Amino acid sequence: MKSTNILTILLCSVLLFSCGKEDPFTGQTAGGEGQVLKSALNMDLRDGERGQTTLRSTRADVPYDDFKVIFTKDGAAAPAKTFRYGDMPDVVTLEKGVYTATATYGENLDAEWENPYYVGQSQAFNIRAGEITDDIGEIVCRLENIKVSIGFAPILTQEMSESSFVEVKVTSDGQDAKGLRFTKFEENRGISGYFRYAEGVSLVATFNGMVEGLKISTTKSIPVVEKGNHYKITFKLHTQEGENQGDVTADMKVDASVTVVNVERNVEVGDDDILDDDERPSEKPDDPNPPTPGGAPEIVGTGTINIDALNVIDGSVPVGMKITSSADGGFQEFNVVIDSPDLPPAELERVGLSANLDLAETPEQFAAPLTNFGFPTNVKGKKEANIEISAILLGMLKGVDAGAGHTHKFILTVTDANGTTEKTLQLKFE
Repeated sequence: MKSTNILTILLCSVLLFSCGKEDPFTGQTAGGEGQVLKSALNMDLRDGERGQTTLRSTRADVPYDDFKVIFTKDGAAAPAKTFRYGDMPDVVTLEKGVYTATATYGENLDAEWENPYYVGQSQAFNIRAGEITDDIGEIVCRLENIKVSIGFAPILTQEMSESSFVEVKVTSDGQDAKGLRFTKFEENRGISGYFRYAEGVSLVATFNGMVEGLKISTTKSIPVVEKGNHYKITFKLHTQEGENQGDVTADMKVDASVTVVNVERNVEVGDDDILDDDERPSEKPDDPNPPTPGGAPEIVGTGTINIDALNVIDGSVPVGMKITSSADGGFQEFNVVIDSPDLPPAELERVGLSANLDLAETPEQFAAPLTNFGFPTNVKGKKEANIEISAILLGMLKGVDAGAGHTHKFILTVTDANGTTEKTLQLKFE
């Protein structure tokens, strides 16, 4: 924290600017008052899914003007002053003393669509009488609520009724709570729900709907959830004979897998060891595909592609990845999610694709387009698969990007008897 004699600042201010939204920048403050510059707030929004960025950047997707800034004096019961960042004066006058500055964005609601709630707080800093404070240190703003998105595997999407939905609730001590209902509409548009966090809360996601004329209700529970995490829950269709075997009977089941991603770091933070509520360990007493020596599937980039970094490309040549399994039985699940601001679900449907692609057991209507665009199909049981995203698809993507500089993601989730691997291919056009 730096302080500068107010007379020195005054001489500079005459040449540079006028600040008069609150007190004119003249240094004429009461004897027990000092001032802090708006520019002293070095705020940093930590959101790895959007890209970590400073709040004062000019990026359109960072709503820095809508952040609330609260100055609180040490020991006070109420804030000294509160501002919307976009309306905050260039100079704020405060009584001398020790303060903290808190920055918040959004409302901390029980459950709401697209409502991230960020909070950050500065270290304590001094306001001295007759002086201007021009640096109070970094304010790191992190996600304080819980993010949830729901996906439906392509086979289930085909078979379930339009009225089917997943209700998500975050509860504490079994108490009823407000929930959100996810349908195909929310999945197709990539809409997420945000839930209030409290210590010890649990997350419950319940699928309710008709699947091939049968009424299905099944629940996925996560006993303990943490703020700042994104819980991606994907519901899938299975039958006793395996997925999508054609004859839908009472043996059919809908279950779900969970991927947990830390929003700040945008990395998976834990294996999916969460069981369904009915915990079915006896369903397959003798695992036909027991773990074999070797790890979970490997996903690597080919050529110059680095699967663990942002790849800047010109779009003229295919982008390659190699996926291998060392487990007996090969790939069991193989999903690709296309996450691009320039390829919304309607645009993907126009070219015969979906935002959520099943490459293990590929629905017939997606097989030809996937092949044309460089994706393998029906790879269940295989031990190696290669993806070469074709120059045709990249050219289309580059055309709609039109120099916007967006990051386009292809999220791969691959499972075999040894475990699950998730990697995100990130592309940006030069």
